[in-house]
Amino acid sequence: MYLEAGGQKISEQAIRQVELDGFLALEKARFAVESCEITLLRCVSIKSETEHSFGQQLWFFDAVGVHAKTGAESCFGILHYHVEYGLLELMQTHVFDAEKERGQYQRFCETGRRTDRFWHPANCWLIGGLATVGMVWALYLSFLVAR
Repeated sequence: MYLEAGGQKISEQAIRQVELDGFLALEKARFAVESCEITLLRCVSIKSETEHSFGQQLWFFDAVGVHAKTGAESCFGILHYHVEYGLLELMQTHVFDAEKERGQYQRFCETGRRTDRFWHPANCWLIGGLATVGMVWALYLSFLVAR
């Protein structure tokens, strides 16, 4: 049995491996794996390997995880694979509390940027710091000229 994803066929064996890696990601996120259930598993991005570069696959999974203290809660995971000679090699796994966080990680994987906007708080602090240093220099120079 094969699954069609982005024009490529994915074998049932690969899907089972991805599901197993999803459970391992939940275990790494400190969920009780024997009580967890992956409700949705899908491949969202496939970059085919070429003669000059290896491929990548990005898989999303939705799960219901169980913590010993907090009980059952919904979680959203991502599995990032490196495809080399047709074999999947797991690069990174992440489990998020919100779908929005998972979407931000996907955007980061696709664009290489953490945010789409320029006015990120770090940029604001940098611009503020540069303006402050510039003003201090201007005051210092005006003090020297006034002497």
